[in-house]
Amino acid sequence: MEWLIFIIFILTLIYFLIRQLVMIYNNIVMLKNNCDKAFANIDVLLKKQVDLIPRLTAIAQKAIAHEKVLFENLAKSREHYLHTNQLNQKVSLANQLFPQIKNSLLIAEKYPELISEKSLHLLQIQVKELEECIADRREFFNQSVTLYNTEIHIFPNVLFKLIFNFKDIPLFYPSKETT
Repeated sequence: MEWLIFIIFILTLIYFLIRQLVMIYNNIVMLKNNCDKAFANIDVLLKKQVDLIPRLTAIAQKAIAHEKVLFENLAKSREHYLHTNQLNQKVSLANQLFPQIKNSLLIAEKYPELISEKSLHLLQIQVKELEECIADRREFFNQSVTLYNTEIHIFPNVLFKLIFNFKDIPLFYPSKETT
């Protein structure tokens, strides 16, 4: 009779241990999926912003031909972003793209004949609105990433990180303001 109680106790203990491990794994996967979903929401806006670049470039190049290199780099960055599928690379490229866009707008402001064009003014408004939306979604993404990265670094979850090869996800930094 004592053996039966001991076996039931051990089986119960094993059951709760396995249940806890499954819950930890599921929580990590849920947090990772939340990060992917949060970035997918940002990605929609980033693609929209990237689509504004050719229009912005075409208008600005009319008046400032000597800034051609900046706009060529902007176009190359756009192409890299559109052809990248990995989350880490997209975040990195987006972090590089925003300062370039701001530089092009600052250059455009130096040329009054360029600013007087209504189409550039409308594009500037669209870029500003998109940046505000991206900032809001970036905050949610960074919160999701921080929760995920923290979760995979605490014990015993770090064991799952090692076993299942969970990787850290980089934060999406705001663009540096150029003055």
